[in-house]
Amino acid sequence: MKLARPVERENGITVMAADMELTQPLIDRIQSMNIDRIIVHGHPVDMGGAMGGTKFDERLKRMPHLFRVYKKDKWMMMVQKRLESYFRIKAAAQAARAKALLREGQSDLEIEQAQVNGNGGEA
Repeated sequence: MKLARPVERENGITVMAADMELTQPLIDRIQSMNIDRIIVHGHPVDMGGAMGGTKFDERLKRMPHLFRVYKKDKWMMMVQKRLESYFRIKAAAQAARAKALLREGQSDLEIEQAQVNGNGGEA
């Protein structure tokens, strides 16, 4: 990967120029400087992880576990309910999209990818 834009610290000082190729030592350096965002050329990389490439119905199932320590916090319970509502809607849309792809004769792999990716990068 190459940097699409220069990497700057909070004070505006440029520490890496655009078009530099990212190597592991440079990535380690960026992390050690507590820089939380960089912009690279190309498409985003799917890093997987807890929520990265999962279906919305799987995300919905994880909500009780993720919010288990906030049972007494009214605000966090409201956040959980909003997220659950959002994931229900998105899961239904994914299921409908998969059903439509199936009718169009798409392969199981294409349907699975469409479900995970939200068919258009929605995540």
